[in-house]
Amino acid sequence: MPMKMSVSRTRAALLAGLAAAALLSAHPAAAQPAQVRIEAGPLEPALLALAHQTGEQLLFSPDLVAGRRAPAVIGTFTAEQALSRLLAGSGILVHRAGPAVLVLKAKGGTATAAGPARALEAARPFAGEAGGAPPGAPPSQREPPPQTASTVSEIQVTGTHIRGAGSVASPLIVMDAEDLQRSGQATLAQAINLLPQNYSGENTEASVTTRANRLGNNLTFASGVNLRGLGPSATLVLVNGRRIAPSGNKGDFVDLSLIPTAAVERVEILLDGASAIYGSDAVAGVVNVILKRDFDGGELRIRGGAAPAGGAEEALAGLVLGRTWATGNLLAAVEVSAREPLAAAERDYTRSADLRRFGGSDFRSPSAYPGNILGLDPATGVSGPLWAVPRGQDGLGLRPTDFTRGDINLASLQQGVDMLPRQRLGSAYAAFRQEIGERHEVSGDASYTLRTADARIAASTTTLTVTGANPFFVSPVGAASHQIQYSFAGELPAPLSRSTAQSLTASLGARLSLPGRWGADAYAAFGQQIDSLVTEGLANTAILAEALGNVPDSAATAYSPSRDGWFNPFTGQPHNPAAVRAAIGSGFTHTRGRSRIEAGNLQLDGPLFELAGGEIKLAVGGNLREESFARIGTNFLSTGAPIPQAPVSGRRTVSAAFAEVLVPLAGPQNGRPGLRALELSGAVRFERYSDFGDTLNPKLGLAWTPFEGLRLRASWGESFRAPGLAELKSPQIFQALQFPSGSSARVLSLVLTGGNEGLQPETAETFTAGVDWRPAWAPGLRLSASWFETVFDNRIDRPVTQNLAGALLDTRFTPFVRRVQPATDAADLALVSALLDQPAADRIRGLNPVTAYGAVVDIRAVNTGGLTVSGLDIQASWTTRAFGGDLSLGLTGSQLLDYIQSLTPTSPGIELAGLATYPADLRLRATADWTRGPLSLGAAVNHLSGFDDAGGRPIDSHTTLDLQAKLAAPTGRFEGTTLSLFVRNVFDTPPPFYDNPFGYAFDPSNADIIGRFVAVQLTRRW
Repeated sequence: MPMKMSVSRTRAALLAGLAAAALLSAHPAAAQPAQVRIEAGPLEPALLALAHQTGEQLLFSPDLVAGRRAPAVIGTFTAEQALSRLLAGSGILVHRAGPAVLVLKAKGGTATAAGPARALEAARPFAGEAGGAPPGAPPSQREPPPQTASTVSEIQVTGTHIRGAGSVASPLIVMDAEDLQRSGQATLAQAINLLPQNYSGENTEASVTTRANRLGNNLTFASGVNLRGLGPSATLVLVNGRRIAPSGNKGDFVDLSLIPTAAVERVEILLDGASAIYGSDAVAGVVNVILKRDFDGGELRIRGGAAPAGGAEEALAGLVLGRTWATGNLLAAVEVSAREPLAAAERDYTRSADLRRFGGSDFRSPSAYPGNILGLDPATGVSGPLWAVPRGQDGLGLRPTDFTRGDINLASLQQGVDMLPRQRLGSAYAAFRQEIGERHEVSGDASYTLRTADARIAASTTTLTVTGANPFFVSPVGAASHQIQYSFAGELPAPLSRSTAQSLTASLGARLSLPGRWGADAYAAFGQQIDSLVTEGLANTAILAEALGNVPDSAATAYSPSRDGWFNPFTGQPHNPAAVRAAIGSGFTHTRGRSRIEAGNLQLDGPLFELAGGEIKLAVGGNLREESFARIGTNFLSTGAPIPQAPVSGRRTVSAAFAEVLVPLAGPQNGRPGLRALELSGAVRFERYSDFGDTLNPKLGLAWTPFEGLRLRASWGESFRAPGLAELKSPQIFQALQFPSGSSARVLSLVLTGGNEGLQPETAETFTAGVDWRPAWAPGLRLSASWFETVFDNRIDRPVTQNLAGALLDTRFTPFVRRVQPATDAADLALVSALLDQPAADRIRGLNPVTAYGAVVDIRAVNTGGLTVSGLDIQASWTTRAFGGDLSLGLTGSQLLDYIQSLTPTSPGIELAGLATYPADLRLRATADWTRGPLSLGAAVNHLSGFDDAGGRPIDSHTTLDLQAKLAAPTGRFEGTTLSLFVRNVFDTPPPFYDNPFGYAFDPSNADIIGRFVAVQLTRRW
């Protein structure tokens, strides 16, 4: 408690200090010029070029500028000075509506008199302003075709309900469609993973097969977003400002890969807690995906790519068609893509769990093929492998003398496994907008996506009990029975995991203009996500027991050992009959989950009254939503016939009321030196949960511009997240897993997972402070820095899964781990037997002998003590003329100062920043882009700082280079056609070596598994 009080006082002092400095400072005000180079030609492209070169946002009606021409304007000017030259004699007036917003209108008219206003903004706007800042790529002087401009009635940025606010006090990043393509990535999810502020360690495709997805919630090889490493469930993902249904085994994160990239206009990323604005889940921040609406013409995109080292070949095609008229628009987009799998055998750092070739450890498992006969070590009393089943023989006629004590078979669990799945995706999106009269508007959109994926996963492993009832039984010491540590990798194909993910969204909204420049917004939205996973080729232990002779021939199974043959576990090469192998490998699981969200929202916003600094604006509203989650399944693993899994079902209703106010204390009307602008903002949201009661979350913001070009900002807020429905309702299940124990042996553990109905909501306090600077003496230079801190209380987590491979070695997990010796301790034998008799152990009962277990581990979700994360973000960009073209340089980075976690309410905090499997201390992305006429060249350097592993051994930093080139066709028959080449990781730099206990020679939480990748893209616009 003392620490939290100290933090709160520090925040209050910083806010008060910033406000006082704003009122007392007296720096001189200065106009903000920029380097402008606009050739004579049509007015609309000239305005677009001016917006890109000055960073201002220009609003005007397309009809206002249609057919008009502009003179050449070259030199250093403010935006107003350049506009006065471009619009000379046109009769068009210019009005500044915000710090970076200029409105064009005819004399006696308005900007929307002849139709919707067209917003032309800087291609990569500056952090903290309307539009935000780049995700690691710099601003550019490029001039995209007019189709890329947005048609809007008023500006509303992510992080505020107030239209026309223009900016927020919290740090904001914007990636437009051009930024996404320039990243060289095929999907939105891959592009966001490049953000230094995002930790891609969980809920990615590769995290599933490498076991980096510690929560086990990724059914369908989905791709989520995890800002600041606070967890995928702590980042709220919106589409067009509205919630969509989550995905995963627990319905606790949004799958970005299901959003059609072809339909994305831009992505706005708020790097601050925003529960006061958007409600639960917006703890780490908000990702708002804005899909295209105003698009006149068509765009066809075809892309293909491959990794020279093999695997992961991809192909993509997308088509967007749109029609815009004076009072509305209609748009449709479709996208299809395919990608081939990447096998573990195709990369040296995933090929084998024997990492000694890299200077590491041998993590191969004694659950091998051929198997190992277990025995009791008299020195330790622990059961372990003592004799290897001889290799290269058929298991017939073995004698006790054929076994050598201490000779152990070892196997890599990734044998035959796919690191990335084969994927097929198809999506469709449609949207419309129509004005009704001059004051009202209706709009709607709908999308549907279907993705299928399949991958080979690790073979089934078990500990067999074999007796003299098996016709092939042999004992190296003349015993009556033996246990054999065994993998089916030699007898059965690797199991196949097949998944489908279906996403459906639809919304209908209306905007009404009210007297006094007030407006009313209402919408109804529906979202549904259905995930299905079928895993085939698993071992069925009931049939296996029959095939070994451990139980009599059962009429409950279609298998008969006397007819089909017995299973021989002593083979050193594949030799069992096909009928036996098919029967044992007939096991499967089938899981189907459905998340659904239905919401309605009503908001009123507009000006209250005028202050000397400008209008006070208010937004108030209410929201009602219903969330539901259901999961069913079937398994055929330990019974004679398929049986249903325990179903999961949960539903909650959330009602909310919210208010937000923007108070301009100083502005253009009363600004003076040292106080050019000063804005206070406040928001509060009350929510009532049908299952958790009430919560009230406030937020305060302050933005101060002491002189033109310099902006200081700070924000404070409280956030809230209720436990997910699956976190509460999932049935408890026991699993049998093997963990390293500090030696070459692995300990078979009884692991409890599932829901926890005792969970309570988690809360957080967030604070940010930052500065944005455009120095007048350096036109085209933009600098930004932000400090952030999030303090979680009562955080929901599954502690042991943070280092699952070290579950038995990490002393932090002592409250959740109990070592047992059922072979020698009667109390432990009684405990493990009782646990295995519970219904939660139905799937593994009989899979291993009771005496084979050496630990009991609890990995259920619990309310932990807390988490404090703080750090510094930096962004810099500079645009200038160079080498006969336009040059843009950019740098963005995130330095993590603290990542302090307390696993229980009474345990001390532990610093985890810079440790393997956790977010890096430092991530940087530097870019350089040069354009001259139809040719564009670009380069990006990605840097990840070094780590330490759990033992304190250093892990090297990782730096890669990406290149791209784009050539646009000249005017004529192929006008609008662009050919692009992307090369990621040009030098095929492998990830730095990490002695990963899971047997991979790198940290999949912080590295790309593909290596060098080359892609070619053809785009045609008309």
